[in-house]
Amino acid sequence: MTATTPVFFLSYARTPGPHGADADQPVFSFYDDLRRQVARLTRVTAQDAGHVDAPDAPSDAWQSALAACRVFVPLYAPRYFTDPLCGRQWTAFRRRGGRHYGRAVVPVLWVPPTDGTTLPPAALEISTHLPRAGGAEERRAQDRYAESGLYRLMELEDDQRAYRQVLARLAERVARAAKDSPAPAGAEQVGDRHGLEDAFAPQRSKPTLRITVLAPTAGRLPPGREAATYGPDTESWRPYRTASGSLTQQAIALAGNLGFEPELVAFDKAYESIAHDGPGREPARPVAPWVLVVDAWALGDPRTSDMVRRIDRANRPWLAVMAVLAGDDPQTQRDRKRLTERLRDTLSWHRHLDDVRHTARGAAAQGIAQPDAFAWLFAELAKSCYLRYLDSIQDDSPRPSSGPARRHGERRTTSD
Repeated sequence: MTATTPVFFLSYARTPGPHGADADQPVFSFYDDLRRQVARLTRVTAQDAGHVDAPDAPSDAWQSALAACRVFVPLYAPRYFTDPLCGRQWTAFRRRGGRHYGRAVVPVLWVPPTDGTTLPPAALEISTHLPRAGGAEERRAQDRYAESGLYRLMELEDDQRAYRQVLARLAERVARAAKDSPAPAGAEQVGDRHGLEDAFAPQRSKPTLRITVLAPTAGRLPPGREAATYGPDTESWRPYRTASGSLTQQAIALAGNLGFEPELVAFDKAYESIAHDGPGREPARPVAPWVLVVDAWALGDPRTSDMVRRIDRANRPWLAVMAVLAGDDPQTQRDRKRLTERLRDTLSWHRHLDDVRHTARGAAAQGIAQPDAFAWLFAELAKSCYLRYLDSIQDDSPRPSSGPARRHGERRTTSD
């Protein structure tokens, strides 16, 4: 190894302010102790054993050392997980190490988390435990380390022996990880620091997309309907025989790809939430954009047909109705005229289909014959329903990553 290929990279959160370098002096003392121990175990010079950024180091000086090191040693402390630079360093090492990068991470409990706080998800993947070796004295040292952190052991005179014992175990973990870790990556695999995400930044929650599928089951079929495309529950319905998986599975996957968190809602519950037409009841308040997928065969039941008609009459802007008339189902094709008339009668809001047949909503209400058309229309309607939902609540809600951008207060016309 050379001076540019350290065994380990020590990542720490700098103390802000003019006296930060003095406050961080214990970090550099620990670093010197650790690199001497690691040098002895790996048979390299102390200079080659480790790297730590000096207080006055340029903001991007760490990249070449991080790209070349074998082991990543983060100093866990409350400030560490709120420092964007530490989060980017973690991301850089994870990027160059691949999915098994955790094997080359040796965290140090510098200052343990305070009561009631937890480590961020990225850090929870990495074990902080040391090997339970040695006698009772060393086990007590490790217990004090887990409870109080290494900084306290290092600073208190009575705990110097415990500090040395924990330091030795940490050095052993670093040396073992260096031996087992892959060859160092090139600096280009670390990437530009400005393009690195903070691994500890809170993740924005995905917006919910409610999905309701209305279809018969194999045990409750409309009169004369064949059971080939149905299963024990609605989620098993597979109208397109050339498509893999059920239609519910396809809808969930499509919603996830669009950046939504899909939520399946049973039809009866959807009716209560959408139609909301009882006497003395206030108009329904939108809780999420919604897609209702309807099997035209299910509308042969008068009660079900009436419920769908009431949902359609409610004319919720954040709801899209998608009707399925599978083109590869022989029975559906034989009865296509009758099923199409049933759709036109039930979806009364779409009586003007001749005027809107070229829009996504019009095409979806007429009956979708092919699975690729279903996927395209689902994507278009999910995004437009989301925009209409945002207009309904007039709030800064999170947007799906692949959906159209929208600024607060800006209304966007849709052509669905």
